[in-house]
Amino acid sequence: MTLLRGRRRRASEVYPSSTWFLRCISTLLFWLLVVSYCSMRNPLGISAVLFLLCVSSSGCATGFHLGYPKLPRSAIRPVVAVSSFDNKSGFEGQWKLGSGMADLLVSELVTSENFVVVERQHLERVVGEIARQKNKNLFRTEGTITQGRLMNARYLIRGTIADFSQVSSVSFWAGIRQFLFGAKSHKARVAMALTIVDVQTGRIIDSVQGAGNARAGEVYLKGSYRGVSFGGDAFFKTPLGSATREAIRKGVRGIIRRMPRVTWQLMIADVGRNGIILNGGSTRGIRKGMQFNVRGAGKPVTDPVTGDLLDIIPGRIVGVVRVVSATPKIARVEAVRGSVFVRGQMLEEVTARASR
Repeated sequence: MTLLRGRRRRASEVYPSSTWFLRCISTLLFWLLVVSYCSMRNPLGISAVLFLLCVSSSGCATGFHLGYPKLPRSAIRPVVAVSSFDNKSGFEGQWKLGSGMADLLVSELVTSENFVVVERQHLERVVGEIARQKNKNLFRTEGTITQGRLMNARYLIRGTIADFSQVSSVSFWAGIRQFLFGAKSHKARVAMALTIVDVQTGRIIDSVQGAGNARAGEVYLKGSYRGVSFGGDAFFKTPLGSATREAIRKGVRGIIRRMPRVTWQLMIADVGRNGIILNGGSTRGIRKGMQFNVRGAGKPVTDPVTGDLLDIIPGRIVGVVRVVSATPKIARVEAVRGSVFVRGQMLEEVTARASR
């Protein structure tokens, strides 16, 4: 399965724009100038006031994005799939929010580097390509993929869009002699709920909320969205685009916090003519000379009423192995004691105290 890849972000998409700070400061200065004029009747430059007003009413205010927490070294990245969103916001416009929001979530999940994301929305295209490669009369044999290797998703993430709206209101009016100054603000809000489902049991693990708000000045009118593609660079410069990005990122952070974690376990990956190979190497701290106890299959214990898995009782020790070489991803071991070694058996390090 080819994993989805997120696009490389510009610095302006990751860090807050300086326009937001400039607008806040310039708005404050504008009001100070107005108050100063009214109280002291000191003429001010109209051009300077207009400049400050234009700056204060342009751009789009969003929050900070501090990145995502890194996955613990001992954790395994869970395999997840994303289904199309249900649009319950009442929005009926030029964009297909259901599939568009799902694509944005997929991109953000990949960017977080906390998950393995597999294709589900357009899986028929992948399956179609696999089917085409069966035709030996049309395609060369070199580079043919191995069938039966599509990855299974352990968790399904489905989303519901609760709000996708933009409203406008007059923020202030100010009069200076015969001139009348005013500004209209546009506020966008995007809210969604993301549900994590365990595919194996169908159980809903958790549900997280993601909401984003953005404000902008008069420059963003209804016509500003005409010809803007959902999820494109121009879209993210609009209030709705900024609010969407914030909502998606908050949702991903919530998923990272609520997603069940599986700890990596050293195991026998293969037994054959190449010897006994483990599923971890030097990147996992495996070094030449280390010894490990090999345990047989454990026994799962389930609740007699609910059937829920309570625990797994470790199997008995069936042998001891020693590391003879290690590469970054795998290690080769030799048997010190025992002879019944099979793929999937778990290993635990023999400590100095235990070996005495």
